[in-house]
Amino acid sequence: MEIQTRYPDESVKQYVCRILIYNIVNINLKPGEKIVEQALCEAFHISRTPIREAVLDLHKDHLIDIYSKRGTYISYIDESIVEEVRQLRAVLESEVARIACRILTSEDLDLLRENIIIWRYYIEKNQQKKIFELDKKFHSMLYNMCGKQYWNELVESVAPHFDRTTVLSFHCCPASHILLDHEHLVDAIEAKNEAAAYKIARQHMKRYCENLVPMKNMYPQYFREHAKPV
Repeated sequence: MEIQTRYPDESVKQYVCRILIYNIVNINLKPGEKIVEQALCEAFHISRTPIREAVLDLHKDHLIDIYSKRGTYISYIDESIVEEVRQLRAVLESEVARIACRILTSEDLDLLRENIIIWRYYIEKNQQKKIFELDKKFHSMLYNMCGKQYWNELVESVAPHFDRTTVLSFHCCPASHILLDHEHLVDAIEAKNEAAAYKIARQHMKRYCENLVPMKNMYPQYFREHAKPV
């Protein structure tokens, strides 16, 4: 598990939640892996109380499973939850794409294209963590450029379920298809072609569906339907 520095404005519980989510999304904590409370206390150098509070919060968010008398485990990937998040993003981001055609400036477009250029560099270097970070940043920039910060916060509140599959997809599917979607989207926005931007954004959110079979073939043990009983 990767332990990062605590932010100055974070409570201990918020810090633990953030780090656990980071490690769940990046598969450092694997689906089905047992969580040992004492080990977390030692890793974070903190008492049990914030650990328990953070675990309970992530249990409510369906990222951690708690079984009475059997232990606490990282939740398996639940396809139904991931699909609901995908559908939510498809609705919001296709609308953001249309709004972007109306209001984005040349400076905004330059920032999006810079993201794409940097992403292409890290694809060549096969640095999957950087690719994932740049993908997240691209979509966040679009939300914020369009004045939809709350939509971005809403998506981020449920993002870990979808993000985990995105990370897995980068292990078994070409990231170049996703990057090409981003390029085409920026081209459509620059041309102020709302219909094309809307269509590209919808298609982009279907990439998960295309990548699902390769993911399940390579990592069947991470999905709930293939999980062994605890």
